[in-house]
Amino acid sequence: MSEALLLAKIEAHVRHLFALHMQPYLYYHNLAHTEEVVEHTTALCSWYNLAAHNSFIIITAAWFHDTGHLFGDLEGHEERGAALMRQFLEGSVPTLYLSAIHQYIMATRMPVHPANIMEKIICDADTWHLGTADFMMKDAKVWQELEARKGRTFENKAALSLKFMQQHSFYTTYCKQQLSAGKRRNIDALVKITDIPNRH
Repeated sequence: MSEALLLAKIEAHVRHLFALHMQPYLYYHNLAHTEEVVEHTTALCSWYNLAAHNSFIIITAAWFHDTGHLFGDLEGHEERGAALMRQFLEGSVPTLYLSAIHQYIMATRMPVHPANIMEKIICDADTWHLGTADFMMKDAKVWQELEARKGRTFENKAALSLKFMQQHSFYTTYCKQQLSAGKRRNIDALVKITDIPNRH
């Protein structure tokens, strides 16, 4: 089976997983987020002119990277997503592919430490919104989901988001060039609603 055809089957499978097992508290880690991560991963693969097999591997990782949220707690969702990927793809792709896809799903676990261009691509695709005009709306959904999952209210959410933003880095040259200015604007917006000085 061609990688393009297999990727179409992977997409259909992940969409089916979200349709069957969607949890009401997944305000952020839902199919829309996965679609955006896949879109940004695909764009970065094209920009970096990755070989077709590398693009297939990293885009597959993007499709599966948050599927583990459908079947349990925040903790360990990457391992569950990797297991779901192996369950679906075992026997359809080389073992080396399975290992690589597993590696790139695990690369999205916070705090991230991407070691190569493939890991940098999926990490940047996963946090792309930090540099966009949608940040405030999506950050609100992150907190809405976290509070629903933990069953408690978090105080000083803006300050916690600001701390996360100040510790975050984009890793690809593309995202540094295209998203850094937007990220600075979002940091400035958070600073205005907290008492924490800006350190970007």
